[in-house]
Amino acid sequence: MIPAVVFASLALTGCSSGSPGQTSASTTAPNVTATSAASGTSSTSTTANGARNLVASPGIKSGLLAAYLAHSGLAADQVAGTAPGSVYYAYLPSTQTYWAMAGFVPSSTANMQTQVSMQDDGCCGIFTQSAGAASWTYVSSYLGAPCPGAAPPEVLAVWHLQPGADCTGASGGT
Repeated sequence: MIPAVVFASLALTGCSSGSPGQTSASTTAPNVTATSAASGTSSTSTTANGARNLVASPGIKSGLLAAYLAHSGLAADQVAGTAPGSVYYAYLPSTQTYWAMAGFVPSSTANMQTQVSMQDDGCCGIFTQSAGAASWTYVSSYLGAPCPGAAPPEVLAVWHLQPGADCTGASGGT
């Protein structure tokens, strides 16, 4: 039941103002040739400022998981991987930086401590990777949708994301 609650929390609109971390984990460099919408359709999406929406391959998801585990301190056997439909991935040519956000779910054998720590914004992360780098860096947590400033506006626009309702200054927020 707890994994279902964690997954359901991804649909909520809120966010955390968690402090940015600088946790990295190694992965292979991403491939920028495959572009498509986050939903997995074959359409290409680019903003006026050039951010490109990309498809996250299994290798990208694995790298995000490694960075999440490094940041959270959770054991690999406690986290099943990314939540279905939660991974967004883009490239911003103006900064030569890849951006990703993903929600993670506990494994079926995760202990109660892990299940609790992965609730709310503990389930989710925003990550960056410089072009040519071998590792992702954990930037921030979020819940539902990232707050303004958590990722460049061009990236959020290509992902078609609006700020979470709990973000300061967001429409309807505090």
